[in-house]
Amino acid sequence: MSLPRGGIRSVEEKERDATMRVMDRMRRSPVSVNRSDTLLHALRTLETWKIRHLPVIEGDRLVGIVSDRDLKKAAPSPFDRDTAKEFVRFTSAVTVKEVMSKEVVTTSPHCPIEEAAALMFEKRIGALPVVQEGRLVGIITETDVLGVLAEMMGATKTASRLEIEVPASPGVLTDVIRILEGQQVEIASLVTLPAREGARRLLIMRLRTINPDPVVSALAERGYPQVVSEFVS
Repeated sequence: MSLPRGGIRSVEEKERDATMRVMDRMRRSPVSVNRSDTLLHALRTLETWKIRHLPVIEGDRLVGIVSDRDLKKAAPSPFDRDTAKEFVRFTSAVTVKEVMSKEVVTTSPHCPIEEAAALMFEKRIGALPVVQEGRLVGIITETDVLGVLAEMMGATKTASRLEIEVPASPGVLTDVIRILEGQQVEIASLVTLPAREGARRLLIMRLRTINPDPVVSALAERGYPQVVSEFVS
């Protein structure tokens, strides 16, 4: 018996392939600056590339990060007549290393996308440099994560949206899915969240149908009367 090319794959490798990882959505070869670059250069780089975060590197090693907020906070206003000249002088003289954040929160290419999102939420930051073996290999931002969320929720395509509150009990989700299968309706996305009160769950589904009424009726007949539906495009 011959082995698959590459040998036997572990369960972890198979699970990793089935999970959306940071590497799937990160921006590779991110725009960056050096510690010795001036603030004026960094500001112009942000403006040119229409971005808000710049990893700071030495070679290919990450040594810091600077945001548009950091730069604007450090420099005088370029819009005030009294400080416009001072802005150019200051930003041409001060270097990135003087305003950058040296303690950088990072992630790895193989990190699940939801864990990266949770880390950004916990740390209240808008971007995570992606590091592998000490080298900067990418960056993932809150915009990238929101894009993934929109796709996971099925919000990028026309569908019917259903909200249903169900008991947080084993087998309930399977029962709901079987009802939908009985109606021959394709599920575009399904997300579960804790309900506001009690041991219940809120199911948010997007279905590939323009008429969700038969599904709503079937759910009500099965004992799920609290269904809110709408067609969204």
